[in-house]
Amino acid sequence: MRRLATLLVAVISLVVSAQVLGIPLAAPAAAQQQLASTLALMAPVVGRPQEHQRKGKESIYRLARRYGISANAIHNANEGSLTGGDEQLFIPTGHIAPLPTAEGVVVNLPERNIYLYRHGKPIDVYPVAIGMRGWETPTGDFRVANKRKNPTWFPPKWAVQEEPVPPGPGNPLGDRWMGLSTPGYGIHASNAPASIGRYASHGCIRMYPEHAHDLYAQVAVGTPVTIIYERAVIGFNPEEGIVYLAYYPDPYQGGDVTPEDVREMLKDCGLGNVADLDLIETILKRTSGVPTPVVGSRVKVTFNGKPVAFALAPVPIGSDWLVPAGPLARALGADAQTGPGMNYVVIQRGEQRLFFSPGSREALVNRELIELEAAPQLAAGYPLVPIRATAEALGAFVQWDEEASALLIWDGLERTRGDL
Repeated sequence: MRRLATLLVAVISLVVSAQVLGIPLAAPAAAQQQLASTLALMAPVVGRPQEHQRKGKESIYRLARRYGISANAIHNANEGSLTGGDEQLFIPTGHIAPLPTAEGVVVNLPERNIYLYRHGKPIDVYPVAIGMRGWETPTGDFRVANKRKNPTWFPPKWAVQEEPVPPGPGNPLGDRWMGLSTPGYGIHASNAPASIGRYASHGCIRMYPEHAHDLYAQVAVGTPVTIIYERAVIGFNPEEGIVYLAYYPDPYQGGDVTPEDVREMLKDCGLGNVADLDLIETILKRTSGVPTPVVGSRVKVTFNGKPVAFALAPVPIGSDWLVPAGPLARALGADAQTGPGMNYVVIQRGEQRLFFSPGSREALVNRELIELEAAPQLAAGYPLVPIRATAEALGAFVQWDEEASALLIWDGLERTRGDL
């Protein structure tokens, strides 16, 4: 430890010398922008969940159709059998788009949703029914090959029906048909809307009639259609600064997803070191399909009563929280500088100086070696530093506001309450 302390002091001396000589070190502002840009490349979160107070044994199917989702999605998102009535229901109207960017129609089979992308971004999402076991909906890249209003259904060989079925309530294709470039498959309205959200078709993709009308009006012949099979999807909500994970059932027995699989997915985004494997394991135990935070939290941060914004929301580690270094330093009236490759971070306010090394729980605070509750980490190549350790080292005080779920930071002059 003494050797490490000596090394850290030497590095700090070099940093100070560089400052005295006017040699600029790297400021983290550009890196903070890079963090935001990297997170923005992840799949987006679409919509927000809602709650509904069920009245007696109000029909789950009718509720689902009112909210534009499937009854199956409501059952998966809520604990219990939902047979008692008067439940406070969680309505899963928040989704993670299956691809970061695309064009046209994208279907994720385990999720049983269609996404319509325009200019690379998802603009609409609709629940669907997909093929049952033995009649699996195929994956791959297709296109809309033809469109028909009020189509006639010509029964295939597997059907008991032999004669063509004209347009009308008995037609299983409903009143809108969007045929795919692979023969025999299409996206269509359904005369059995209660099947939406299930594995019920012979390979086609069924929609609520009103949704099929909407999609039909927005897609042209030639529109790309991408069908994928992804049980675990991660996405980012830039308004909250939170990374979410959604986990779906396995209708075609594609195989389980492990916490390490998810961590590898997060590593690809530069977030593997800040992911909570225990939390991920808990999420993977239940195929609710509900987007759940895995990196970042809904904890708010204020300094002297003013909110502090971060590209990545506070990450809880032990009794501390990690946040991007630059915005925290600026809020505290300090300067933050980084070494080559983000191998160290120096935060300074007047004579007070901190030296952090990502991945190490040892830090230098005013030339004194201390052990941190939470080690700084790199997220998408950008340094995250502990809030409590940083604030207290700069003479500030930290409080926890349980009601607001917020960390309140006060400097020595503005402190109005006892610290945590």
